[in-house]
Amino acid sequence: MKKVALLFGLMLAASTIFAQDKPKSMKLRRDSVFTVMKLSDENKQKMHDAISESSKAQKAIKEDATLTDEQRKGKVTAVRKEMAAKEKEIMTPEQAQIWKDFNISIRKPKQ
Repeated sequence: MKKVALLFGLMLAASTIFAQDKPKSMKLRRDSVFTVMKLSDENKQKMHDAISESSKAQKAIKEDATLTDEQRKGKVTAVRKEMAAKEKEIMTPEQAQIWKDFNISIRKPKQ
């Protein structure tokens, strides 16, 4: 019985060795993508500001209890369109494609 318990304990300990690392914070991931995109420091700051502004606006919309679901969807869509316009001003088409691919990859379900 002791051997079985010891074997089970070793198997459990071994499985933690192969555990995946904790994912990086979203800001670190974005910064690494910005580096790949070769954004200038000024454009990195513009993107961080735009993302922060968009996030705050979406959070405020979601927390507004006076809005119906349809109104909420409409306002969130408007905020997203505004964000897309800002991104288009800041990035080149190549950078925009890398950014789009990054956003798609973070929304994919984990397997």
